[in-house]
Amino acid sequence: MGETAAAGTDVPAAGQEDLRRDIGRGVMWAAASNIVMRVGGILVTAVVARILSPEEFGVFAVALAVFVVVTSLAELGMASAVARSAMEPEEIAGTVTSISILVSLGLAAAMALFAGPLAVALGMPAAEDPIRVMSLCLALTGAFAVPGAQLVRDFRQDRILVGTIAGFVPANAVLVALALAGQGATAFAWSRVVGQIVTGLAFVYFVERRYRPEWRRELVGPLLRFGLPLALANLINWTLLNADYLVIGRLLTAEQVGVYMIAFNVANWTTAVLGSVLNGVVLPAFGRVADDTAKMVESLVSATRLVALVSFPVACCTAVLAPSLVRTLFGDTWSGAAPVLTVLAVYGACFAFTLLHVNVLVAIGATGPLLVVQVAWIAALVPAMVWGVEVGGLVGAAWAHVVVVLLVSVPGYYWAMRSRLGPLPSAMARVLARPALAALAAGAAAWIGDRWIDDPRLGLLTGGASAVVVYLVLARSMIEQDLPEAAALLRRLPGRRVRQGVLR
Repeated sequence: MGETAAAGTDVPAAGQEDLRRDIGRGVMWAAASNIVMRVGGILVTAVVARILSPEEFGVFAVALAVFVVVTSLAELGMASAVARSAMEPEEIAGTVTSISILVSLGLAAAMALFAGPLAVALGMPAAEDPIRVMSLCLALTGAFAVPGAQLVRDFRQDRILVGTIAGFVPANAVLVALALAGQGATAFAWSRVVGQIVTGLAFVYFVERRYRPEWRRELVGPLLRFGLPLALANLINWTLLNADYLVIGRLLTAEQVGVYMIAFNVANWTTAVLGSVLNGVVLPAFGRVADDTAKMVESLVSATRLVALVSFPVACCTAVLAPSLVRTLFGDTWSGAAPVLTVLAVYGACFAFTLLHVNVLVAIGATGPLLVVQVAWIAALVPAMVWGVEVGGLVGAAWAHVVVVLLVSVPGYYWAMRSRLGPLPSAMARVLARPALAALAAGAAAWIGDRWIDDPRLGLLTGGASAVVVYLVLARSMIEQDLPEAAALLRRLPGRRVRQGVLR
């Protein structure tokens, strides 16, 4: 009897251990994936920035803004339902596939048809052809939505990385070739189409089970009730991310839009890495403990420190190294992006926390409050952006982002989470202190290392290396606690030894 009882109590523990192992593996692969892709993307951009002009970058920035905003509605938010364990894929995947394909094809047709009027309305008539080409990507989105969600649900970020790299290589080969051939902004658009096809096919190949389109009427209503608020929230979220392009495209020149695009892409390093970890790992992980408020709150506190550990040092170092970073990567032609990048680095750190909050609200099914916060955010951002551009140009637009995210977005998400989870512990604020101090020290080291050297490349290398050393020394214990896999690497460094599983 005793053995049976013991065995019974071991089952949940074993399941929890499996979940922790899956999450840990997912975190490391998701982070590695985004670091690899982000570094690769920056290197390709550095090459293309020496081929294409800022004006051509600006034209594509507007076309891309249209694409990502429209794509947020492509599967009506239902792929997230496949990624959540509470709703089994075997039950809903076929219907989700059908809806995703129909919606994405309809939106793609509309985007292609109205490409010209859209480009004119946004003050960038030259964006018509890139917008029309990008509609092909939108048409493909629905077919690949469910396979991608299946890999997310199973924490197979390793396969997602392979699929993403498989698409990245031919896509950027096409980009460079077409840029050299004088295709301008359209080169970016065709590269996106090639990448989407290859990556999507790789995801289809990697999934263990493939679902054909089907239509179960009894599922359509529940799926729409879950997905529509999330899709609208995604629409507003992506509008937020691209509101600056949509606003400054009308108020400023294509060259200025291109400079802003470079600055925003570099500032987006933090959210690019964390976004995949949060969307691909935290969402399904939180979804599995959504019914236990205490565990949700505990997980939220831990995740808050994890976000701070990554976002704070990246933001501080990017801000102080911005001039050398821009000149080294993109050349003196793009030096105007440096002051914009300094401000947007602060925004990137703040925005990383909103990504966490969005994932928590989605995991607990609070898509309604999520939508309310998103509406308030964009309602505040658009006039702030217009005012910022008029007062301070590109730097003013960047400051508009920072002010709105701190005064509207973060408090709004806190209210939304508190309305569902109850009072949130003060530990959420306390866990930010040590990462912030370590990041500030790392930023100071980067500033000193960079300012003493005239050559931007050598200054960037010296400042960056100094920051890494300082941050690892000051934040080592926190990294070891929150990232066991990273801790294993740190333990091999001088200064600590492991004895019987205990750090000495």
